Order: sequence, then C-alpha cells, then structure tokens
Amino acid sequence: MRFIGSVIEKLQRHPKRIVFPEGTEPRVLQAARQFYSLRLGAPILLGDRTRIKEIAAALNISLEGIRVINPAESDELENFTRRFEILRRYKGMRGFEARQAMLQPNYFGAMMVAMHQADGFVSGTNETGGSVLRPLFQIIKVAPQTITASSCLVMEVEDSRLGQDGVLFMADCGVIPDPTVEQLADIAVSTAQLARHLLGVRPRVALLSFSTKGSSRHPSIDRMQAATARADKQAREKHLDADFDGEIQVDTLSNLSPSGLFHWLGSRRAGGLLATPMCSFFRT
Repeated sequence: MRFIGSVIEKLQRHPKRIVFPEGTEPRVLQAARQFYSLRLGAPILLGDRTRIKEIAAALNISLEGIRVINPAESDELENFTRRFEILRRYKGMRGFEARQAMLQPNYFGAMMVAMHQADGFVSGTNETGGSVLRPLFQIIKVAPQTITASSCLVMEVEDSRLGQDGVLFMADCGVIPDPTVEQLADIAVSTAQLARHLLGVRPRVALLSFSTKGSSRHPSIDRMQAATARADKQAREKHLDADFDGEIQVDTLSNLSPSGLFHWLGSRRAGGLLATPMCSFFRT
C-alpha cells in the first residue's frame, strides 16, 4: 500500500520506541517481531516475562531486539505511581489506588509515553475502547492549542481516485458519541491538520449528514452547518490552508467526479466530516 509504504520508509529513517501493553497476545507478539524486523524501531512488550517467553516459544517467535517489561517488577513502578497520584490527586486518588492502576499494562504504557520512555502506544487487540482510552485521557494531555481529544481512522483503498491517492481520514469514529458544534469544528480542523502533516496536500473537508445544503430540517443539521462555518474560521485563524463544506450527504459525494470527490462513508445519523485528502466522520 502506498501510504503504509511511505510510513514505513519514514520510520526506517527515524525509528521509534513503541510500547505494546498486550504483550501475551499472539498477534501483538507477531506485530512486535515484524516491527523490529522491518527496522521501524524498538518494540516494548508489557506483561509477565515468563508467560511472554512461553507464548513466543510456542509460536516460534524470536524476542531478539524486543524489550519485555513486567510492570510489577519494573524499577519505574514507584516513580510512575507517585507521578500518577499527583496527576489524580484532585480526584482524591491515594497511593495504593495509583499503584494498582500502574500495575495495569495500559496505565503503565501510557505513563511510559508521558515520561518520554516510549514514543507511541498500541493497544486494543483484546481490550474495550474505554479501557484503552481512559489511561490516555488521565495521563497524556492533548497537544498544544488542541481542545478536543478525538479519534481518527486512516483508510487506504485500492481506488486511487478516492481521497488523496486512495487515502481517507475519518473522525471522530469512536470517542465522542454526541459532539457539540465546538467539538465538531475542533475535530474537523485537527483532522485536517493531521492529513496535511502526513500527506503534504491541501485537505478538503466535508461534514456529513442525512441532508445536503438544507434539503431537510432537523436540529442536528443546524449543528453541522454551524460547525462547518466555525471550522472554516478556526482554520483561517490557524493559517491552515483547507476547504470545509457541509452539511452534505454521502450519496451526493459519490456522484461527484473523481477530481471533485470529497470523501467518505459517513454517519448513520446526522453528522460527519468530508474532506479530500482526508475525510472525517462525525456521529451526531
């Protein structure tokens, strides 16, 4: 895949340390092995060291070049515990509770990223979204000048006429179930910035709905229209060169010529984001 290939090339030039909290999961072990074999960086597995070695041996997976950390035996456990207690003190958290949290791989991995001991965090193979996102929200703050934390899905399809050479960006696909106008605009602009950073092209963004330019009436449609205007204003204030359009239906997009194709799937209710190096989808 073209986009994935470009990401691999960048990582080979600038390797990263990636922590995998689900260290005993076979697919994670295989991914860590491939990550190291492709010279993308240093994979870090979290979990019981003995158990990880047993599973790796059963799968004939070499652990050479892969770091294994058991949070319960780590020299950083007490330091991480103190740090987390300080972060959550306003919520009434005590030392024992902070330590119990740090014994959980997702919390320990998130703290590794926060303490600059890892560059990235990959989890969710056998975990619910909440159990993965909660530690990140509690430990890792949003980027500077960013207000709304959200998710973004990057999809690469075979038809290069779609999106930017087949690459589509969709947001928010799993964090905020009922975003406000302000949140929709923030997500639209943040996703456009990400698309610009990764692809180096001018994003074309559409906010998706069951209505196109007022063809239906509903409070959620008013919200999408207001979010579109707000996103356009925020982008100009941030000197982000991007196009924003909405509200618009997915089937309307599918009738556009490839050169004018804004993107994406969309939402099953009113809400979404359409863009052409990116496409962001908002459920409202």
